[in-house]
Amino acid sequence: MKIPFENFSDQAKVWVYQADRFLSETEVAWVNEQLETFIPTWNAHGAKLNAAFDVLSSCFICLAIEEDEASASGCSIDSSVRIIKQIEKELGCSFFNRLKMLVEEGNELKYVPFHTLSDLKNVYVFNNNVQFLKDLRSNWRIPVEKYAELAF
Repeated sequence: MKIPFENFSDQAKVWVYQADRFLSETEVAWVNEQLETFIPTWNAHGAKLNAAFDVLSSCFICLAIEEDEASASGCSIDSSVRIIKQIEKELGCSFFNRLKMLVEEGNELKYVPFHTLSDLKNVYVFNNNVQFLKDLRSNWRIPVEKYAELAF
């Protein structure tokens, strides 16, 4: 799976929002339009954020900020959450449902209930709690056993 933000450093701050269902191609295109409008206006206390986004696997919205010039603040984080909430309202899905997990088994992505993760073997889960781009690049898709150590 391609990880976006090739020009961003490993220290860039990231937020990963997972939809509770796969988005259609039309929906992904619409999300891209919404975020293409939002990202250039995203700021912290009037300072423009060096930010980017990507939609991965038709279910993850990833936002990143290179904080060398301006850092995300409470208000700027709130504004990003507002746009995600607007997107989920329009699409009729949730990007905040932590009880539905996406796993990769072989080459297939599928949703499973969170409470069944400990029963799964030989699958990968997406650790959407990563905070930095280096973790998105290297510690996002992890074996379910490793995730169980982090989550339980």
